[in-house]
Amino acid sequence: MHALLVAAALFSMTTFGKPCNSESDSKQIPVKGYKLYWSDEFDGTKLNSAKWKYRALGARGDAFNEKSAISIDGKGHLVIEARKSDGKIIAGIVDTEGLFETTFGYFECRVKIPKLTGAWPSFWLQSSRNQDYGEPATSGVEIDVFEYFHHERKDSVSHTLHWGGYGKTHKVAGPVFGAMRKTADDFHTFALEWTPDSYVTYVDGVKSYETRTNISKVPEFLVLSLEVNAIVAGPLDEARLPARYVIDYVRVYKKAG
Repeated sequence: MHALLVAAALFSMTTFGKPCNSESDSKQIPVKGYKLYWSDEFDGTKLNSAKWKYRALGARGDAFNEKSAISIDGKGHLVIEARKSDGKIIAGIVDTEGLFETTFGYFECRVKIPKLTGAWPSFWLQSSRNQDYGEPATSGVEIDVFEYFHHERKDSVSHTLHWGGYGKTHKVAGPVFGAMRKTADDFHTFALEWTPDSYVTYVDGVKSYETRTNISKVPEFLVLSLEVNAIVAGPLDEARLPARYVIDYVRVYKKAG
């Protein structure tokens, strides 16, 4: 995604799920047999350095990733902003690499995404070995639980898989699109059930995609990102800045027993 996502546009695109008017219940997950294993509810006033670290600081795409773009708002949210600062556009990424990495489970975030052209919010998993040129099972897969591209589909998010490194051996499956439901507060849940045999994604509790190929079987870490990239997300609508990606929680569940 975040190195060669343009290549994904060459693949077929499918939309699953139908919008509805009821709000998603953020306290339940749509699969049975799982127990909460790891989470961050983003309480307090600063990023928990035992769980997250800043990623890819400096120039990236059409912005500069800076720590100042990332904050805890004191109301139980992580906020990543894309905004103007000292004559440039800043944005941000956090990840759990080296702090929390795991294999298989149910991964869910509840977020409010910025809906403007040029802003690129996402939640994804990646293996520290993903740069290797091996097979998905042994080198891992970049699993894009969701990405949002306002200039393409205003009411849907995409799911994409990347493996084989990010050079000439790079391979991709997707994107596949899932429709967001209408919610009263504009928060949405995006989730991945990753097992030894399959990936299944959910948008607002509704199954949006399933595949039984290219399954990673190595530990992966979590990434939350808000980037600015005209090639991928369209020219930035600067008049509507700041763009705020608000994360209510990230939760990881494991099979009980």
